[in-house]
Amino acid sequence: MIDSQKLIDLLEKGIVEIQFKSLKSNKTHSREYTTHDSFMPSLKSQSDTSDKIICYDVEFEKVEDIDVSTIEKYVPLQRLS
Repeated sequence: MIDSQKLIDLLEKGIVEIQFKSLKSNKTHSREYTTHDSFMPSLKSQSDTSDKIICYDVEFEKVEDIDVSTIEKYVPLQRLS
């Protein structure tokens, strides 16, 4: 199980590569996400007790929700603030 609060904090500060398993296809994906104000200015704070994390896919330029239980690993890539 990942430390979801640490991931939430990292997403707020920059871009993070998240590797997760899709619930629909069962395939493993690795994408770059953030919740930084410059990408998601209207996002309110997220709870580390939630089953999902809302974040912005930098490559595909869309908001997604990722089920925390499907996250296999994450790596901070770039600090934006």
